[in-house]
Amino acid sequence: MSTNLIKINYRAHGFLDFGAAKAEKVEENRRSFERFLTEGRNGEMGYLARNLEKRFDPALLVPGAESMLCFLAPYGQAGGGVAGFAQGVDYHKIVKDRLFAVMEELKSQFPDFEGRPFVDSAPVLERYWAVQAGLGFIGQNNFFISPEYGLRTIIGVIVCNIPYERFVPHAPLAVTECGSCGACLRACPSGALRAPFELDARRCISYLTIESHEPLPADLAPAAARRGWRFGCEECMRACPWDKPLTPLPEFETHRAAIATMTDADWAALGEEEFEQQFADSSLRRAGLGRLKESS
Repeated sequence: MSTNLIKINYRAHGFLDFGAAKAEKVEENRRSFERFLTEGRNGEMGYLARNLEKRFDPALLVPGAESMLCFLAPYGQAGGGVAGFAQGVDYHKIVKDRLFAVMEELKSQFPDFEGRPFVDSAPVLERYWAVQAGLGFIGQNNFFISPEYGLRTIIGVIVCNIPYERFVPHAPLAVTECGSCGACLRACPSGALRAPFELDARRCISYLTIESHEPLPADLAPAAARRGWRFGCEECMRACPWDKPLTPLPEFETHRAAIATMTDADWAALGEEEFEQQFADSSLRRAGLGRLKESS
């Protein structure tokens, strides 16, 4: 192996794992993605149907793209009816700030470095590239799963001009698929997981409590049907045998104590101004206070 391979001290930046894949046009899963859109299973997430060419060709996002650098950032458990990834500062900012720090490190080793960081806010197939980089596989519940670290990770991606061969390859995985237990499908309380690897977002409690602006379906509106979820849902995660507790990045936990103490009455009484002040840096703002109050 060449001695001039570029090494990234990813753990110093809070990431659990790292791998690189060759940036190239993707063909293999485009048909299933387009069927997902044609059937309307993306619900109100119209952005998924935009920039399709960019989504399947990273060179259209970053001219001269050679590598897809994938990083896993850990988050913790749910609490107070709020998903684990939303217990602190918005994960987009947390992970992107750390990716920028990685990019500075890369510039010191590769003076001609050019690249862009992405965290679930652009047409990038994060899960696909994490699989190609050797970090894990896709589960029947559509989550990215790391055999070592489980499901509770946010994927950060840097698309850059460094040839992927310059990076130390990820060690081979002992396991490359989730299995066939079907626990996630049985655990889904709304029927959103209609078949292995097939999600209908219009029935997903996570989508309905975060992304949707339409009234909740009548059969899901009662708190019992939603299992007490106010923002997000982790029923399929909790049922998965690959789910593992992780030590989250500190920023992912900054609102945990406040969320844990809030009762239905507290949420119902919370005003917009107070909400904006208390959760100014939180992912909860994506849903809005009105949606958060609906399970009260």
